[in-house]
Amino acid sequence: MATVTTTLEEHTHKRSNGHGKSDAPSAQSIVGGFQWKDVLIPENVGRGTVKWQYQRRTLVQYTAMAGLGLYTFYNASSPSLRAAGLGLLFPGAGLIGVCTIPSILAFLVSTAAIPAVLFAWFGAGGVAFPMFLWASTTGLAALLARDSLLEISAPLWTAFCVVLIGYLTQKTTAANKEATLKRKSRNEYLISSVQSSQASAHLPVPGSRELDLRTLRFVQHELDIGLAGPDDFSRHDIIDQFQTSAIRYQLYGTQNDLGVYQYIYAPNFHGYLSKAQRNCIEKSLTERVVGFWKWESMWGKFNVTDWDPIVKDNIMVSGYVLQAVGIYQSNTGDKRYEKPGSLEFVVTKGSKYKYDFREIAVALERNFNEAAYCLFPCEPNWLYTMCNLVGISGMILADRLLGMPYARDVKKRFENALEEEFTTQDGTILPIRSELTGFTIPGLAGALADGVNSILCAAYLPHIAHRNWAFTKNESIKWTKDNKIELQNLVGADKIDAGNYKAGEGAIRATFAAAATEFGDMRISKELLRQLDEEYHPVIETKTGALKNQGLSTLSQGAATRARIGGFQDWVNMITKGPEESVFRGPILDEVSYPEVLVAKCYSHDGQGLEIVVYPGQKAGVFELGFTKLKPGAEYSLGGETKVAGSNGTAKWKVKVDGRTAVNLERRK
Repeated sequence: MATVTTTLEEHTHKRSNGHGKSDAPSAQSIVGGFQWKDVLIPENVGRGTVKWQYQRRTLVQYTAMAGLGLYTFYNASSPSLRAAGLGLLFPGAGLIGVCTIPSILAFLVSTAAIPAVLFAWFGAGGVAFPMFLWASTTGLAALLARDSLLEISAPLWTAFCVVLIGYLTQKTTAANKEATLKRKSRNEYLISSVQSSQASAHLPVPGSRELDLRTLRFVQHELDIGLAGPDDFSRHDIIDQFQTSAIRYQLYGTQNDLGVYQYIYAPNFHGYLSKAQRNCIEKSLTERVVGFWKWESMWGKFNVTDWDPIVKDNIMVSGYVLQAVGIYQSNTGDKRYEKPGSLEFVVTKGSKYKYDFREIAVALERNFNEAAYCLFPCEPNWLYTMCNLVGISGMILADRLLGMPYARDVKKRFENALEEEFTTQDGTILPIRSELTGFTIPGLAGALADGVNSILCAAYLPHIAHRNWAFTKNESIKWTKDNKIELQNLVGADKIDAGNYKAGEGAIRATFAAAATEFGDMRISKELLRQLDEEYHPVIETKTGALKNQGLSTLSQGAATRARIGGFQDWVNMITKGPEESVFRGPILDEVSYPEVLVAKCYSHDGQGLEIVVYPGQKAGVFELGFTKLKPGAEYSLGGETKVAGSNGTAKWKVKVDGRTAVNLERRK
């Protein structure tokens, strides 16, 4: 496949002074509009004040509660009150104070439940669960208390809690010192690493690319997901609806992948491609997908009546839907989701909430403005940076398509919050922070987060995006002597497929390959995809003829597809610019039989005709291609046959499709 590209070295060729010499290179990045120095990690990272305020508040609240508990233990006359008071120091502490066989057994059971309860709090926003565990163990201690208690338990628990807080404080201080040193070492390579990536990257000329059949077969798998019936989830990983394997992320991801395919290769093809994207958007609004918010509202927000998934928090729905609708509208010009009530979220059969594209953008604007951190919660009371980066990309699209300049207006505040409140002192973006307590969860993800954030930041904060990709390239990707890649320094979730929770290092290769593609490091992307296909998740053919990687989750499969079809700055340009103007003036290929015909390219270079490349999806044959947006009464030629466009601007041709079939739709007069 021939692809017209321009190297960035050509774009930035030093200006000649007339004597064969050249001026010094620019201090500004070739893409993104930032200065090279902007990729350096500033000294203020991780030194925000909002998180400290919430952390101090949490410690003050705990100290007051523990103090009340100790006062009660030493001053109350009732054994039940004394046991309950001790229980305020730590979940189950009162049970140790009671010191009977039933209370000790209860303590062991409740202590064993702590990890599960904390996971439910973090994983599903269930703040009610740790509250219930703490309250129930305290109440049970009061119920089981006898005339005498184990007096030494109070000073022992006090010492334990003081030592625990001191230990965590010391670990945090040590980690911050280590991170400060790491910041300095990272700053030594950041500029040269980013310059190196950009110097070797290629900017594809719009409309110059087409998909080969093998790659198109991977796209076909995404189309199969998008074109499945409203109740057909057979191609999805069905595990839970709260964390990263949730169906909603698979649907949003599929729409995004198909959006990239449409933007690059086939912006003048709508038909089943646009239908698949609409299906993903509309399927994500159904009860099976958004019904989880009823539960999270109850156990995370104590709201038992109003389960509106957009009005407050829940950027893991509102932000993703906004971006998905924005991508679809930007690529197609279809404004159907601007109509009032066009997006109906069905949380339960009796709880339905109607919105439109603009109303969701307004809701995000309000939430960003009201949030103390600027970034606002996904799971109730939990702030995920990745979801907020998706949401702010949706606001960029709302800026372009709806004339809402909020993304520009809030940029400085958002960037400061991301750098100061959600970044460690070595420049690593944290995946999560508790809105209530101000604390994070250490060690949740490492290199994987850097790779994902490099893509998610790219359209809004490009200097941070290029910085994160440089982290990934220099610290996690190592070339061996035999020109293969080894991944290193992987921790926690780096070794898990986020879409199905299966252990392994295949999924992170898909993510890194997608990031490498977006930043122009095609050598890295190709090798990672080779390893994915040949060593970790062999390529298999589905019943429809589509290709996928065996055992890879639907979510990670989408990342791999993005890596296969994308190029340097494709995601950024799709979000920030959209298709070329000629695309919107040109005809639309709107009727194509699926899966009989696969479209490798459909592009209008001049706003008059179309360059089309198709393949048979199953067997070679003669198939009908239907076009819209033709000039009524004008003559058009396709494959040597001339027709006159109808009064409604439509016409159809029958085309023999056998192997790679290239045809041009040309306007005669």
